[in-house]
Amino acid sequence: MPVMYHSSQIPAHERADALKSVFQDQSWPQDVAIGDPAAADAVLEAAVIGRTSIFQAHITGITLSRNPKQIRTSPSDVLALARQRRSIGRHEQFEAQRQVHPGELMLIDMNAPYSFGWDGPGASQALYVPIAELALAHEVVVSAASRLTASPLYSLFSSHIADLSAAGDALTATPAAHDVDEATINLARAMLASAYNADYARGMMAEVLLPRIRGYIRQHLSDTSLSPDKIARAHDISTRKLFRLCEDADFSLEQWIITRRLEGSRDELARPETQDVSVATIARRWGFSNPSYFTRRFREMFGVTPRAWRDFAAYEDRAR
Repeated sequence: MPVMYHSSQIPAHERADALKSVFQDQSWPQDVAIGDPAAADAVLEAAVIGRTSIFQAHITGITLSRNPKQIRTSPSDVLALARQRRSIGRHEQFEAQRQVHPGELMLIDMNAPYSFGWDGPGASQALYVPIAELALAHEVVVSAASRLTASPLYSLFSSHIADLSAAGDALTATPAAHDVDEATINLARAMLASAYNADYARGMMAEVLLPRIRGYIRQHLSDTSLSPDKIARAHDISTRKLFRLCEDADFSLEQWIITRRLEGSRDELARPETQDVSVATIARRWGFSNPSYFTRRFREMFGVTPRAWRDFAAYEDRAR
């Protein structure tokens, strides 16, 4: 990500003021206390991805806090979903105090008093999401703040923040930025809603996860070990939750996988360059380890055997 501040490039006696200035310029009025203002290893990075933005801080000791007066004079239009990367953080808001270990998430409502920080060398990644785009009632957000781990999307969202931080500036310059931004907001909304109440979030969960699940399946169609358990693990949800999502969306997981595999094998059988490749080999490429089962399912779906389809496609190609 683009570096906004690197203390090694600033004279030691100017680092404290420079670091505080960067925090103030990039966010909203808040109090900033630096554990070791003269440290030469402080780095702040940030990137804007559509309507969302990602911020990463590597600092030796810091405490950020916001009081009621600062909130009244400068309300915020974003919500922070932060991931602790290094050291153990301290987070206090809504009359609750907690420790945040590396890899864990916290929600920070910028329009309510809070305090967050850590001692010694540490790092944190924060994703800023527009409150209006989340379209969630304030009571949902407040309740979700203390129940984030209850969401089946918790681990997935933690990984998502880490991935956005790693990609950073590279995303902002691509046409995919809009899609990533949209997916990030939808994922944040679904995570908060499901942390609040599973039934409340059911529709949102399906909207967010099912496209990801279909994409994952498409990438692993040739994997003969592809199974509901494996798909669920890849998305940090239980197999039961996976089947529930599919059921709510009237989506047959098994049939969808078989259909995609059969369509892929049919297309490959019709290609002139694969005419010398055996039907059994092509079947294996598309996840069918049993040739007889493959032939039966192919005939049920397309009305002809794989070999007959290949012969017909070759005849059509010669006739052109």
